[in-house]
Amino acid sequence: MGRAYLLALVLMLIVTPAFAMSLESYLEAYRYIVELSKLGYNVTNMVDALNRALYLQETGHGINASSLLESLLQEARTELPQARAHYLIDMAINIVALALAVAAAALLYLKRRELIGALWLRLRGNDRVRGGGDGRARSLLFDAEVAAVLLAVFVVAVIMAVSPVVLNKYNQPFSAIGLLGPDMKIGGYPTAAALHQPIKLYVYVYNHMGVPTWYVVKLYFVNTTSLPPLNVTPIAVYQRILPYNESWVIPIVVVPNSTGRYRLVGELWMYSPDNMTLIYTGDYVQIWINVTKPTPNKR
Repeated sequence: MGRAYLLALVLMLIVTPAFAMSLESYLEAYRYIVELSKLGYNVTNMVDALNRALYLQETGHGINASSLLESLLQEARTELPQARAHYLIDMAINIVALALAVAAAALLYLKRRELIGALWLRLRGNDRVRGGGDGRARSLLFDAEVAAVLLAVFVVAVIMAVSPVVLNKYNQPFSAIGLLGPDMKIGGYPTAAALHQPIKLYVYVYNHMGVPTWYVVKLYFVNTTSLPPLNVTPIAVYQRILPYNESWVIPIVVVPNSTGRYRLVGELWMYSPDNMTLIYTGDYVQIWINVTKPTPNKR
């Protein structure tokens, strides 16, 4: 008995630090994915691998999850320096292209008379010239103000074409959560339910943060009117790393175990892509459901 107890204690001391560091390792992988995504690297396979590792960890396959996570971390550490180098090279190429475009536009502006004159001679060189004119230019192309406007329009057009690649920014990042009815559509939500009978709905999450984002949905079934975030234990927690501009539909089943007027609440949390901390997004969904005892069958 003593040896068995000692062996169990040794195993617990060995395994506990690994599990204590698991979240830190997952966040490290998540941080790599976010950075690689910002550099323009295709992180689809990495996101899938991290989600699989999370699923394995949650379902009790910790060893398989750790192996998959370690492989993912090694891949990310290998690819990150190359992705940074490619990003800098691409940015330098785009900046040089923009500079050459501006220089070409400036050269065209300065040499406009010679270029247009040469073109005119090539096309109209055999035409006769009639006298009697006042000697002034009859084309707006020789007008300095018009030429300056055309140059400005050209430069702005080039900058607008190149800036998305150079700046790599996304406008108005946001997240969204919605509640879908039993048919996976908006509407048709139950307002009443029988005691101990399942309530089936769906939660919808959308990512417009500009990068893959680790979302956590906390589900509550409470009879309070407090505003989220609720300071009670959730009945279920769902999490997933969601690629940018993609959605996630979560099937949920709630079985009420007491009668009364209850509120089903889904809160949207996320591990911030900026500092890797779990934060409440401020978004939530809720519906009120009146739970009653089932009506006995009449014979």
